[in-house]
Amino acid sequence: MGMSKRVESLGMEIRIPDLTQLYIPKRRRGSSGGGRKEQIRAETDPCVLEAASTLMDFTKTIPNVEKEKSRNTRKRKTPTTGEPTRRKMVKKTEYPSIPEMSDKMREQIAKMGGREIQLVIQKQVQHTDISRNHGRLSLPINKLRFDFTTEEERELLNEHENKTKKGMNVVIIDDVGRESSICLKKWKIGSNDTYCLITHWNAWVEETALKAGEHIQLWSFRKDEAQLCLAFVKLGSC
Repeated sequence: MGMSKRVESLGMEIRIPDLTQLYIPKRRRGSSGGGRKEQIRAETDPCVLEAASTLMDFTKTIPNVEKEKSRNTRKRKTPTTGEPTRRKMVKKTEYPSIPEMSDKMREQIAKMGGREIQLVIQKQVQHTDISRNHGRLSLPINKLRFDFTTEEERELLNEHENKTKKGMNVVIIDDVGRESSICLKKWKIGSNDTYCLITHWNAWVEETALKAGEHIQLWSFRKDEAQLCLAFVKLGSC
C-alpha cells in the first residue's frame, strides 16, 4: 500500500509507496552485462519508479535559497541624476539712465514728514533676490551710491546676539501707496559686506510682482526722530 503526503507550501500531493513492501533484489556475484540490467529493471516495483519520478519533479520546484539570497543582497546601482543643476543667471542689462524720483513719490514722502531723500542703489534684480529660499534683497555696500546708515546704526548692525547679527526695523514704501515694516541686517556674502532686507521681503516680492531681470531703485529718507525709511521704485525691464 502506498501513502500520500501533501506539501502545503506548493499545493502538491506526492504519493510515496510503502517502502517496507518493496522487493529489493540481492546482488548476485559474477553477474554482469545487459541481461542483469534488464532483470533489475524488470524486478523494480513500478511504485518505486513513480515515487522517484515524483520526487525528482518536486526537487525542481524548490527554489535555490542560496541563489535567491545572493540575488537579494546585490548592491543596487545608484541612479544617475544627469548633469548637476546650474544656478539660474539673469541676462545682464544696463538701464539707460538714472531717473529722478517721481513727483508722486516725493509728495507721498512729504505727507509722512520725510526728509533727506537720497538714492541708495539702482540695480538689476537677480534670481536670488526673489527666491523664497533666500528670502532677502541684497545691497552690496561696495555698490551703493549712498550709505544710508548712520555711524550708530552701523555699530548696531555689527553687533551679535545669540551668535547672529543684530538687525533693525525700517519702513519701506512704494509709489502706489504700499507700506510695510522690514528688517535690515548686515551680512557677509562671499567676500563682500552686504546690507540685506529680510523679514517680510518675500511678501513684498509677491505684492509688487517683482521679477528677475527687472531694474529697481531704492531711496532712503528720514522721518520723525531720524527713523530710517526706504522708498522702492520699479523701473521695469530694458
